[in-house]
Amino acid sequence: MKVYTVHTHPGDADPMENAILIREGFNFWAFLLSGLWALYHRLWLGFIGLVVVSILCSFAVDLFDGGPEMDFALALVTGIGFGLIANDLRRRKLAANGWQLVDIVAGRDETDAEHRCFERFKNSRRHIPQSAAAVITSTPSTGSPSYP
Repeated sequence: MKVYTVHTHPGDADPMENAILIREGFNFWAFLLSGLWALYHRLWLGFIGLVVVSILCSFAVDLFDGGPEMDFALALVTGIGFGLIANDLRRRKLAANGWQLVDIVAGRDETDAEHRCFERFKNSRRHIPQSAAAVITSTPSTGSPSYP
């Protein structure tokens, strides 16, 4: 089972219409295509950070006379590190833009998690809280709502 966080924008009429699910854990595509992944998701500071780290790694390779092995090892470590924090960077950007974390769901894949999330949301909208149910019940003698 994979775990996803569900983010909605509070200004939308139907918040689940544009909900975004972000998977918890390691992001393989961010590891494999770090810079392109950051640009695709408009993570400008993440992209700039990757460029700075790459430049620093190049300086380290030149400074210590490391060969292509050291260059590969540093690139691998950078990619793994970015793959580990990539989804968290997306969550932080969404939060900065006003999106809210509304749920955490688990599913075999993203589609299954979406179905579970929408079912939960649909069921929670049908549920009337106990205090609200007491307000809308009518008294037998007058037919008017009773107030607690």
